[in-house]
Amino acid sequence: MRRIGLIGTVPNPLQRTGPAPKLAVLLPGLELVAYPSRVPAFPYTPLEQSMQALGHAEAALQAAEDGCGAVVIDSVGDYGLAAMLRVPAIGSGEAGLAEAAAQGRRFGIVTVWPESMNFILAERLAASGCAHACVGIINVGENSDTEMLAGPDGYLTQIREGREGVVHKVLAGVAELDARGAQAVMLGCTCMSGMADGIADAVDIPIINPLAAGVRAAITAPPLTVTPHLREGRAELLRAMVGAIAGEPAEDCPVCIG
Repeated sequence: MRRIGLIGTVPNPLQRTGPAPKLAVLLPGLELVAYPSRVPAFPYTPLEQSMQALGHAEAALQAAEDGCGAVVIDSVGDYGLAAMLRVPAIGSGEAGLAEAAAQGRRFGIVTVWPESMNFILAERLAASGCAHACVGIINVGENSDTEMLAGPDGYLTQIREGREGVVHKVLAGVAELDARGAQAVMLGCTCMSGMADGIADAVDIPIINPLAAGVRAAITAPPLTVTPHLREGRAELLRAMVGAIAGEPAEDCPVCIG
């Protein structure tokens, strides 16, 4: 069995099957282990995005020390990807975009987050080199949705449970991108993974689940032949930096903040 660390994923004590159970069922012989970030900051702006890079890098370091053969970032933002040095590291954003743009396809993105957070997707599109193939980003969320993320009626719960109102908006977004000429649509957040199959069954255009794409890429990733040497004390310094804010009150999106 190969063990893969899901970086940024928060363990659900009520979910005895472990994180991402639908993916685990589809990929027998694979153990998915959650490694949350200890940085309690939702990436509203590039400042918090940079803070999250440290939190995710620390979580990946722990995953490697625990014997994970690879890690997958449970966020389309791919926070800290360049700093994950010990084992093969896959960003769900980069893997999802690669699948969406495969064979020269034009594609679009539907995200549950508001337009104010599109800087995350814009950065990933630029880094992937496939921005030219993207026909557009549809935001089905509003800034007001980020004001109440947690709780039984919070926006994140609505997304994860695939509630009708959210799914209806996502389907409308897919239809609009299809009309613009998209040949595939990527879901713009890994928190949409739970609704991915239902969306795919309801439309004729291919739907890319970035978390599933990341896990598939991690399974086939070869072991690292060369790993950069960390100077003495660097791992401890990283943990100290993250630990300095780890006790601050957590913000509401566990996928993005751990």
